[in-house]
Amino acid sequence: MQWALLLLLSALFVAIAEYLRLPAALLIGPMIAAIVVGVGESTIRVPRYPFVAAQSIIGCMIGHTIPLSIVEELIRDWPLFLMGVVSVIAATSVLGWLLARWNFLPGTTAIWGTSPGASTAMILMSEAYGADARLVAVMQYLRVVIVVIAASVVARIWTAKSAGPPPEIIWFPVLAWAPFLKTLALAAVGAVLATLLNIPAGALLLPLAAGMILQGLGWLGCSRSAMP
Repeated sequence: MQWALLLLLSALFVAIAEYLRLPAALLIGPMIAAIVVGVGESTIRVPRYPFVAAQSIIGCMIGHTIPLSIVEELIRDWPLFLMGVVSVIAATSVLGWLLARWNFLPGTTAIWGTSPGASTAMILMSEAYGADARLVAVMQYLRVVIVVIAASVVARIWTAKSAGPPPEIIWFPVLAWAPFLKTLALAAVGAVLATLLNIPAGALLLPLAAGMILQGLGWLGCSRSAMP
């Protein structure tokens, strides 16, 4: 019944997000549904191996979107990037430390919950270090939802509207089988290595880094249709 409720709420929130033309509706809808079900003291959990496999696929997807050419930009403008990253980390670390010191949140949950960056990686690493992963997930993804909604509102009010309609979602694209199989192999190897080496968030980070490098070297297909 809890799984059915989660699926029903996911479909409902996806439909609402699509109606409001919010970006990433297929991500935001199930995310809000999972937060609602989680806050309601749900007892359902994703089994470990499908969870690790999903993280590996997400890692490949993120790695696919990051070209190696970005390294040149980082080297060229490294003071600006470094200042931005350090300032954000410092601000969120102080905020997390204050929340933990004033006992608003238990243990290191405040530190992980306010940490910027990849929400999925923060959740996985928080669980590995003994924090309340569910509370960290609520904090992290609530921030994601707020940022997406705020950015959408700002873009709609203060920027010029696009001349064309939004791109249509292709549910069953034509697959390039060779890159697709290579992607699956990379995800599988990353998941196995992360499990054997017990690397926090390794199932996400290993395929991400390896996928970015292999794609930049031309050893992994770069067609978007090749991504699962």
